[in-house]
Amino acid sequence: MTAPANPSILTNRQRGLSLIELMISITIGLLILSAMATLFANQSRTRSELDKSTRMIDNGRYSLEVLSENLQLAGFYGTLNPNSVAPPGVVPDPCSTVMANIAAAIPLHVQGFDAADAATAATRPSCVPATLKTGSDILVVRRVDTSAAITHASASAVAATTPYLQASQCQYDSPSTPYIVSNNPASLTLRQRNCTTASATPYADLRRMMVQIYYIDANNQTGDGIPTLKRVELSDAGAMVTVPLVDGIEYMQVEYGVDGDSDGDGVIDLAVFDGVADSYVETCTTVTCWSNVASVKLNIIARNIEQSAGQNDAKTYSLGMAGDYAPTGDDSKYKRHAYTQVVRLVNPSSRREAP
Repeated sequence: MTAPANPSILTNRQRGLSLIELMISITIGLLILSAMATLFANQSRTRSELDKSTRMIDNGRYSLEVLSENLQLAGFYGTLNPNSVAPPGVVPDPCSTVMANIAAAIPLHVQGFDAADAATAATRPSCVPATLKTGSDILVVRRVDTSAAITHASASAVAATTPYLQASQCQYDSPSTPYIVSNNPASLTLRQRNCTTASATPYADLRRMMVQIYYIDANNQTGDGIPTLKRVELSDAGAMVTVPLVDGIEYMQVEYGVDGDSDGDGVIDLAVFDGVADSYVETCTTVTCWSNVASVKLNIIARNIEQSAGQNDAKTYSLGMAGDYAPTGDDSKYKRHAYTQVVRLVNPSSRREAP
């Protein structure tokens, strides 16, 4: 056997760590772990804020979609032309479930209750809950169901509580009764076009009558403080019921484009109607003004349903003619986004278009 060239290599081989080396390695490990934990926490916080912002933006866009789609259907009454119907003598109560009152309100395809600014409460109709959020308008839309019309025989088979609209197409029906709104199928006796003077049938088809009242509630669930877009609507049972739609919607201000109002005072002063808004008003006060609304401008503010750490919202948000809203105090800890959209009321405005 040949001896190693340097015998000290075997005798000087390290057999452990000193205390100082151990402490240094632990310190380095802790620094790396701390940096990774900080990075993870920051990424989690960023992801959480991104999720909140995404939900807020989606909620705002969805609320506009819900409102605009239903506004585009406002004034749709199947074969009935509401221009031939005399308007009611006074601005109707949208909460009434009396069939005669619902029928009389048909010429008013939209109606509203105004909150002058973010600090003022709108006049609240009886079916809108007392939790209506201060500063938010109330919007009423009237129309019928756009799904396939219901035959009279089918309507007779369902509960006698569903409100239907039946429009006459028979030249021999009484001119004083061009349409009927009733929740009793036995009362819906208007006829189709192929009627005769002697025939009682065939009966005209029916469409379910719809009255929808949109508003911002201060809560989603009782006392949770989450502002929510809700709707009070005429149900199949003939009652007004409340349906939550989109949470995180803080304000809704509505402006009405009036056809025939040249100066925006809510008074019709033009003799020619073309289905185009001549001016916008915050609200109408007369039946004539409401019956001439051709478009609607929506001003929506959406906000996160949770506060953001370190958030201090110093922005000012436009509510259109109602002025601006500047959050203060705890309200400034929420992130917000404002939306504006103009919606043409297709059915009433297109009936006035020149050929």
